[in-house]
Amino acid sequence: MAYLTAKQFSEIWGITERRIIKLCKENRIHGAIKNGMIWEIPEDTLKPSDKRSNIYKYIHVPKKIMVVNSKEDWKLYLEECIKKEGYVVEYGELEDIQNNLEDISKYYEGIVYFAKKHIDKAEESFIIHFAEKLHSESSIVLVDENCLKRDTIEKRLSEAFRNEIGLRINTLLLDIPKNKPCIVNEDEVIEEIVEILFRFKNITGMAIVTDGNKIEFNKSGRTENLEIGKFYRAINHCFKKLNKESYSWSVSTMLEDEWTESPQEMKFRQINLEAVNRGVNVERIFMFRRENIKEFKKNKTLKIYMQSNINTLFVDYDEVKEKEPNLLQIVGAGWDGINKEILIADLPEGSKERGYISQNTKEVMEAYACFQKLKTYSKNLKEVLK
Repeated sequence: MAYLTAKQFSEIWGITERRIIKLCKENRIHGAIKNGMIWEIPEDTLKPSDKRSNIYKYIHVPKKIMVVNSKEDWKLYLEECIKKEGYVVEYGELEDIQNNLEDISKYYEGIVYFAKKHIDKAEESFIIHFAEKLHSESSIVLVDENCLKRDTIEKRLSEAFRNEIGLRINTLLLDIPKNKPCIVNEDEVIEEIVEILFRFKNITGMAIVTDGNKIEFNKSGRTENLEIGKFYRAINHCFKKLNKESYSWSVSTMLEDEWTESPQEMKFRQINLEAVNRGVNVERIFMFRRENIKEFKKNKTLKIYMQSNINTLFVDYDEVKEKEPNLLQIVGAGWDGINKEILIADLPEGSKERGYISQNTKEVMEAYACFQKLKTYSKNLKEVLK
């Protein structure tokens, strides 16, 4: 969807830019979003009617999407994405809506339905009845985790819905194991849902499969060694999930592929800084030899980190090697720890893969204890590099 500025719409609608900004602030222009100091408005937005007009209430009917059975930790980002499209989100559980179907609002622009197990006849009946509240521009998105044992409900209903109502019905199939521990990028799954909901204007009866870039853990609680792309997607996902209660503790051994100006490292740096701005407690030890201090004074990432709220520490590699060399074996090529639950470990330079992720309690706690011990050797990085 393309967006225009308030100034551009002032020329189209024949009213002042100041008036348009006021309407945006009053939430009277559907789909308007503020990007920094600039209001951006979908290019196909209709000029809002005067509130004093008798037809105002008929023109400005809220555009609503019903979301059924959504996972709690998916709701926030799902609502954020749908709101960006100019829609209001309502949530409900299947049983509650079924029992009060006649009492809920009459008109909806679409429904996102999360199957609890496998869409059965009762759930299919509910979808058919809810479709009576939809119109020819509406869209139904079914989210089903059962990829193998399922009937093609979207194909069965698509023809009837297309002919009788004109709406679209499509399915997003989640290729995500239920009984195996894994990391799934829920944000990417939600973005796929929104794409199907709003973008596929002329497609109905299709099923798209996504794995949410899943990363599975083996029996020992560790992933396989991950290649560069998959490693960065995983670590970025982990950092995006951090909140004010989270604690990130990390050791960087300043390998040649670390803290460079490569796009991957710059994106990871940005996600680190965003986490700190959200209130995450981040401590990072930079371990290198004192003889390299002059070299790292010029490192742009270190300068940026020292200006942030990250607790940046320096540990002399040679001192640890002399006094407690066993700690260096635990550090390896460096790692990022999250709380006392996840360890994201780098692999040595020259490795074909970039790193791996561990939820193995013994490995995580060994690294955590090592980090706390290294802090006893640490100095403030700002003081060392000044």
